[in-house]
Amino acid sequence: MSLHTFLSICSSPLLIVSACSANKNCGDLDKGSLLTEHDLDDPVRRAVAELRLKSYSLPAAQMYMGLGHEFVREAITMLRDHGYFVSHFILSAGYGFLNENDVIVPYNVTFAKKSKKWIRERGQRLGLSDRLVAIAKECDRAILILGREYLEAIGLPLPAEKLPRTIAYVAPSFVGRIGKGLETIPVGETERRELGVYPTFVKEKKFKVDTFQVLGIQA
Repeated sequence: MSLHTFLSICSSPLLIVSACSANKNCGDLDKGSLLTEHDLDDPVRRAVAELRLKSYSLPAAQMYMGLGHEFVREAITMLRDHGYFVSHFILSAGYGFLNENDVIVPYNVTFAKKSKKWIRERGQRLGLSDRLVAIAKECDRAILILGREYLEAIGLPLPAEKLPRTIAYVAPSFVGRIGKGLETIPVGETERRELGVYPTFVKEKKFKVDTFQVLGIQA
């Protein structure tokens, strides 16, 4: 599957879902000052902690500074410049699904190096599967650019029958697990070597390169 036919129509609403990044725009804050999962899950603790870090609050699109996030944002900017109506949501291990304009404060919650049990339970606590369906209802097509842990957190297979036409950038080993009816673009070691990037953001770089090619732009 290629992205070209998927992006052949720019007039209908397009949902893009990507992952958060560990690198955040939080200035000189030390790790111990960041919100934890316990802060975020408790309404009272969350309110107090968010007030404490209010001066560091930013829209989600600006909070994340990882290279993968930057690749996705560059592609989205170009799509919008070419007339596409794009809704961008970021999947956070702390907050759950975030609209790019949702204002958040720095936190330290990650799926990295966590057990599958923890990841799945975290995803259930955040209601990720139902939330994805709700978000996707607003759009005619969806593009998912998510790593293994994020897909596990949503829950596999994905609820394909409740989603619009969807294409997912996934590791080759996840093609058969993603869900029947969903289209995939496998991204593995071959693509990593071709693009010359680290495995942690090869899917995002591939998405950017594909998008630029569709739009006729030099990446």
